[in-house]
Amino acid sequence: MKLLITLSLCVITFLGLAQKKPLIVKAAGFTASLRVDQEYYKDAWTISPKVKPDVQTIPVHKQPVSVSFVTDMDSVHFLVEGGKDYDFIVVVNGTDSAYTRIKGELFTNPAHFTKQYAAANNNKTAVEIPEIYELINILYAITPTGKTDPDVVYKNGDYYKDVMAWFDKYNTEPVVAIIDSLLKAGKYPHVKMDAYAFNFTTKNQVIKSAVYDRVSWGSTNTLAPFIKEVERFARESDFRRFFQLHSPLYRQQVAVYRDSLNTKAMQAWLNKNFPGTRYNAFKIIFSPLVAYNQSAVWLEDNGFKEAQAHVNYPYPEDFANLDLSEKAIHVMRGNIVFTELNHAFINPEAEKPVYEARLRKAFADINKWIEKDKPAGNYANVYACFEEYMNWVLVSLRYVDEAPAAELEQLLARNERNITTRRGFRRFTEFNKYIVGIYRDRKPGQTVADLYPQIVDWCIKQ
Repeated sequence: MKLLITLSLCVITFLGLAQKKPLIVKAAGFTASLRVDQEYYKDAWTISPKVKPDVQTIPVHKQPVSVSFVTDMDSVHFLVEGGKDYDFIVVVNGTDSAYTRIKGELFTNPAHFTKQYAAANNNKTAVEIPEIYELINILYAITPTGKTDPDVVYKNGDYYKDVMAWFDKYNTEPVVAIIDSLLKAGKYPHVKMDAYAFNFTTKNQVIKSAVYDRVSWGSTNTLAPFIKEVERFARESDFRRFFQLHSPLYRQQVAVYRDSLNTKAMQAWLNKNFPGTRYNAFKIIFSPLVAYNQSAVWLEDNGFKEAQAHVNYPYPEDFANLDLSEKAIHVMRGNIVFTELNHAFINPEAEKPVYEARLRKAFADINKWIEKDKPAGNYANVYACFEEYMNWVLVSLRYVDEAPAAELEQLLARNERNITTRRGFRRFTEFNKYIVGIYRDRKPGQTVADLYPQIVDWCIKQ
């Protein structure tokens, strides 16, 4: 009798499962668009039959988030709640099936700024090479990707040689393969930035910061699932002794950013030209190993706002053999950090509701503005594209105010060639000349923020 009951329950369960048909979405091609509340991300999704399931995580605050998945033939809509998954199958051309999941993830604030933290950091700029941050960059250096990709690790100089001599013998540690897989998945900035949310204890354990849950732009800390493997690598390789032995180099490079490049003057320039945007504190975070990779993030909690620039070090040899004066080169070396501090001001300005419809009209045909087979191809949406144009225009405006007058035109032309030809922003030369012109002719007291209506109008007319 017990056996019969068990068999009956199994049959009932099976029939119940069988009656629940999978949700099918049809498609002809392998791209789809997403609508998340009011934001529409055209062709942002690549349908991937080999990934099972292919997951898109949606941060959810208190209220459910409206999410639509739109193919060239069909669509599906969900009200996504935190902690719930929404599964469906995308069938391409009636043959390829892609198992897809929209995952609702309850949002937690990335930073917790207590009154004590705010008091200790208000009106301050910190320049740091943090320990765990440096450990991740060292792990990058000994991965197969780090060894071959010239944009991941800076390989010139004695520091890189010291790193490889000390750590490469540990490249079979499990965490190295994990980090390499994250690099190949395009998570270079996420892992590095999220490392800033961890610290060493006095007993050499790695623990989460009391201030930060994460620092990069995701809803979860990218590094958190692998932190025990990171801790093991640090212990096995005696990383903390290496870090201590190289502290004189770290102090020297920190001093260049803190004292020589005059980052406070950059902040003053940005505060003056974007008076509606204010931050209580700034942090400049870098590693001697970072190669030409920068990113920015700004965080807010309990009324305290902090802007972070994650940058590389401006090695003098990268500016050698330029037909420029020492003062002009000094201004150029500051671009590395200036172009990240910029984003904390130009992005909030561009993203004001008053500009939304006009920017979408101006950049509706994104191919007029970028070459997709060049670095500009990474900025193939309205705001990313416009904000990167503005980013490098501000470099030119800073040249206007700070570069030697005799070399100004040379610096402006160099900036235009770099952004237009090398990076692939098709209209940058005209864009730059126009904005430099209206900046020079601005009325007394006018700021860059005041010029945004004219700038957006110019974009619409192109």
